[in-house]
Amino acid sequence: MVNTEFVDALASDAPVPGGGGGAAYAGALAAALGAMVGNITAGKPKFADVADDMRASVVELDAARARLLELIDEDAEAFSRLAATWKLSRATGEEKAARYAAEQAALVGACEVPLRIMRVCAAVIESDEFLASNASKLVLSDVGASAILAKGALQAAALNVHINTNLMDDAVQAAAFNEECAQLLAQPCDAAQAIYDKVVAAIK
Repeated sequence: MVNTEFVDALASDAPVPGGGGGAAYAGALAAALGAMVGNITAGKPKFADVADDMRASVVELDAARARLLELIDEDAEAFSRLAATWKLSRATGEEKAARYAAEQAALVGACEVPLRIMRVCAAVIESDEFLASNASKLVLSDVGASAILAKGALQAAALNVHINTNLMDDAVQAAAFNEECAQLLAQPCDAAQAIYDKVVAAIK
């Protein structure tokens, strides 16, 4: 049942997949756990009053999972484009200028993809907030697991933003990326931690 292809690739000496892909994969697992919670809860007669909202959450979480799995490949592609610029010749002044321009353009994409990962993970945490207050207690621990995985994914993706903005010479663009990154970390990470703490208190 367990497909180890991605994990094996992650463990290899290949530069991709890397941290961004790992973040997206963790986020996909978080979304999958949340969807499981919603599916189980919606199927219980005791929760008929929230069944429709649970099913709506499952739809959102399924979409998030699918998007995060797509972003694994998008992150690998963005890094590969960036890495390719480092192999360009610098033998002449023109070549140095072309290499620099190509690198700076590729850095934009290398920042945009982890930010997309962060946006989707933030949406997963928002769904988890609803689940934490309305799901069956039998699967409450899975809500906590989903939230803390999504938080880790957010933080991991943020590292990929920062390592690339540090290489950007466009200070305005780098600052914009860093600001969005900070916003995506702040409230969602606090919310995820609150969900986790709530679950721990409820199941201990």
